[in-house]
Amino acid sequence: MLKIVANYKELRQNIGMLIKHSGYKNSYIAEKLGIPSPNFSVKKKRGSWTIEEVEKILAIIDNEELEDFYLGKVMEKVEKEKDFVTLDELKKEMGWK
Repeated sequence: MLKIVANYKELRQNIGMLIKHSGYKNSYIAEKLGIPSPNFSVKKKRGSWTIEEVEKILAIIDNEELEDFYLGKVMEKVEKEKDFVTLDELKKEMGWK
């Protein structure tokens, strides 16, 4: 259970990086969320997203290329920690299909 919470916290902190690599403009995502652009920029910088905002952002920016990018980042972290898992184990742990 704690690992799930830790994964969520890490995802929430990395949403800014995912937005950057998604190709969408901050103003577009802010508009879709109904958040003024300056507030969106602050949230992006701090990683202070609500669960609902994370869900909405991921629904907007989600695509296979971005998933692959994030998976690569997760794998880099795993390699640094020397805590190796198989790709199937990672997909299961992250809830991916």
